[in-house]
Amino acid sequence: MTTSPSLVLRGSGSAVLRFAGGAVTLGLPDKGHHIPLAAIAVVHARGRTVEVELTAPNGAEPVVYRVEDVSEAAATAFADSVNDALPEEEAYDGAELVTTRAVEAAAPRRWPLAIGAAVPVLALDVFLGAAGGARSAGLFWPALLVVAVGVLLVHVMGRGLYRMWHLPRHGITVVAEFSHHTNRTRVYRYTDTRGASHTYDHNVGGASVEVSYDPRDPKTAVHREGLYVRCMMALMTLVGCGAAGGGLYGIGWLVMDALRH
Repeated sequence: MTTSPSLVLRGSGSAVLRFAGGAVTLGLPDKGHHIPLAAIAVVHARGRTVEVELTAPNGAEPVVYRVEDVSEAAATAFADSVNDALPEEEAYDGAELVTTRAVEAAAPRRWPLAIGAAVPVLALDVFLGAAGGARSAGLFWPALLVVAVGVLLVHVMGRGLYRMWHLPRHGITVVAEFSHHTNRTRVYRYTDTRGASHTYDHNVGGASVEVSYDPRDPKTAVHREGLYVRCMMALMTLVGCGAAGGGLYGIGWLVMDALRH
């Protein structure tokens, strides 16, 4: 086995194939594969496509990891380097040696949304000041604050109610075990079907709690609250709807009043 340089291939679909440290790793947007060299039968360079073929029992279809749209020269160099480094003793079933871990998606940037919301708000306030005077421009901000509080209540409480209804019916329910305390709450830990570990922060009480999580976003989980808590959440959602509606009515009245001047 010869010493080889560390190589990186970047292909379509944000796939990244790396060879370093005696293993090949394949990074995908939602998961990553760690492939020991003993699990690899051969690496093929087929033009701008690289195929990592795993060892397999006699007669079984081998598992193949494919990365497309890479440099043809880089594909050839990658395949040659990995093939030269493969050990003489191969695993009977390479798929058993591959470890897969889930990758959490990066949080989207929020500043473009904030700027997009701030521009029309400021423009409306300037219009109210120019058409209706300083009083209308000043009253606009308390009305906008009422709208914001109402929307926040609907977003938090309404989303929580929806998840309590939706996830137990359409998600995956597991048992989360108590892990540790923080200065504010108890922390429970659960494992999704892909083997990734997640935490659930809530003052539930007890050594374990059943949580239902979204299979598309396993870190999003809920446990079923009692009837009193659900009723209070529904009430606060209605209060939020009323506040948002009242604030919007106030802003509309200010606009109509300014247009009459």
